[in-house]
Amino acid sequence: MRLIPQSLKNLWHKLKWRRFSAYAFPVFPPPTPEVLLAHPNVYRERLSKRVYRTPKGQTEDTALFSLYRFYERLILNDNIGLRNEIEYFWYARWPVASIPDPQDPSASRYAVLSAIPALLVESFNKRIDLGLPRKADPIISREGMEQYQKEDKIFESVPEWTNKVARLEKTLIIPHDNDEVLGSFNDERASTQLAAKNILHWQPHIHFI
Repeated sequence: MRLIPQSLKNLWHKLKWRRFSAYAFPVFPPPTPEVLLAHPNVYRERLSKRVYRTPKGQTEDTALFSLYRFYERLILNDNIGLRNEIEYFWYARWPVASIPDPQDPSASRYAVLSAIPALLVESFNKRIDLGLPRKADPIISREGMEQYQKEDKIFESVPEWTNKVARLEKTLIIPHDNDEVLGSFNDERASTQLAAKNILHWQPHIHFI
């Protein structure tokens, strides 16, 4: 009889527990920025227990669900999770301009959501400008790369609704590592895409080239 190492048993129980955890599914919509920022460690812990990408009862992922996941990672300054979500959106091949208007009832959450497509556009268009179209597979041969670079580039654009979302009256400040915050929008590290909606935060790590 072959014995299963205790370490594997512990891993199995941990994964099984996570699968049936109350936080295995994302809440849609997630809490407002004010709530997330008031209890960041609590919500980071909940994110670490998440197993599924879509809310309970939803089997098909969408660009809108991804937008809200990006929002959570951005507010909680989860750089790795944010980069993973950007890459996931890229390979899902949803056009950025096709992200539907969430018409979110929270002014602050709506403002953050409306700034995210501009971050995606900057990230994606950087890759596209280098000759990496969104139709390309994750692994590309040298010959394939040379062929892609000969093709016309199809750049991304923001959805029209993002420009109609009101700029926040009060500045929303999102802390960085160790709760450090920027002093003003004049800081060269401040994100211009977020600043357009009166949100002060470091430029996120959006490039995955």
